[in-house]
Amino acid sequence: MECELYRSDNLLVRQSQGADCDRWVITFDNYGLGPGFDREGFGEAFLREHGFSAIHVLGRGDDWYQYDDIFTAAAVVRAATSGAKWRLTYGSSMGGFAALHLADAIGADRVLALSPQWAVDPSRAPWEIRWQQDARRIRWLRDFARPIGRTIRPVVVYDPRLPLDRRHAEQIAAETPAQLVAVPYCGHPVATFLGEVGMLRPMLEAVLEDRFDLSALRSEVRARRSASAVYLGTLAERQPDTRLRTAIALGRRAAAVTPTNRLGLLSLAQVLTRAGEHTEALTLHHQIVAEAQRHPLYLVAFANALQKASAHEDAIAVAQEVVNVQPDVAHLRNWHAALLWSARARAAAVREQTEAVALDPQNRRYRNKLLRYRALHVGVRLVRLMLFSFAPEPLRRREGVGPVGPSVAGANTE
Repeated sequence: MECELYRSDNLLVRQSQGADCDRWVITFDNYGLGPGFDREGFGEAFLREHGFSAIHVLGRGDDWYQYDDIFTAAAVVRAATSGAKWRLTYGSSMGGFAALHLADAIGADRVLALSPQWAVDPSRAPWEIRWQQDARRIRWLRDFARPIGRTIRPVVVYDPRLPLDRRHAEQIAAETPAQLVAVPYCGHPVATFLGEVGMLRPMLEAVLEDRFDLSALRSEVRARRSASAVYLGTLAERQPDTRLRTAIALGRRAAAVTPTNRLGLLSLAQVLTRAGEHTEALTLHHQIVAEAQRHPLYLVAFANALQKASAHEDAIAVAQEVVNVQPDVAHLRNWHAALLWSARARAAAVREQTEAVALDPQNRRYRNKLLRYRALHVGVRLVRLMLFSFAPEPLRRREGVGPVGPSVAGANTE
């Protein structure tokens, strides 16, 4: 039975009741699903398929649930599940952040947070640099600055090889008696790895029923990870340059273990590029972006590989495609500007970096980069003008330079 429990301009709370009404899973969306509510909640199809009773909390966008009515919605969830024996909040990354911080308001007994953030608010976690544009845009609610409740013992699963994810996990453990589950080389978010090796359902059930066994989980991860494209691919990508042969061998295993998993192919392509095997790498990238229907995630990697193969014009074309799809993302504008600059398209790089600064004006790194680009661009133009000013008249005519400086044709070559 499905029904809406709460709806506002900011939030949608949807109930999907299964056969077992003693156990409820309350989920929160991860980052990057797009605006609006025309989508399923986090894990909705999976939970419905396996008979879980669930309530899905959807936000209008990538706002880390910083809505004035979020605690009103939490109270609705609490009332709707008041007769339950167990209530578990559940989410990945941004959803894990919400699962931790809203557990007390919902009255949850358990929390399962996959690769969660402790904080994204720049005043609390200035070291978190992955979502800076959003973090500076959001008006952070004071209630989320309070320590995570100590009435529950959340299970936090993360990759300790990612310094930022490890720091979040440590901060969470400093505020609440969390069980930290370190799964090396599983990437962000860890949910992708857990789903691939078939561990999401047993872990969810074990946490929900308070029979979670950390040592048993670690043993199971070790037993299953050699069959994971995510694990092998991540391990391949994190090999140092002195072990590129090992990296390529691991990448080939990642691509072979689950041929339908694009992440394994992507990891192999990435390490081939590092090793200078550009022809094979670009062949794989062409295959990946075709299968992924030119999803921006894969196009970014494709553009980077083209740039490293010195195919600058193709790299810029692919990067422009990404920016056209997501024009309001500052870090993509900043990235596109870098590709343009490396291709000596300096005027275009200045324009694109200007867009990055306009989208994220508080980013000091973007502003400094724009100043540097402008200074170097003007400097190059002045040097060229001086050199051509002293050049013989026939050379100036050949280069499109008249008595008063470069012609329009000459300016267009930049």
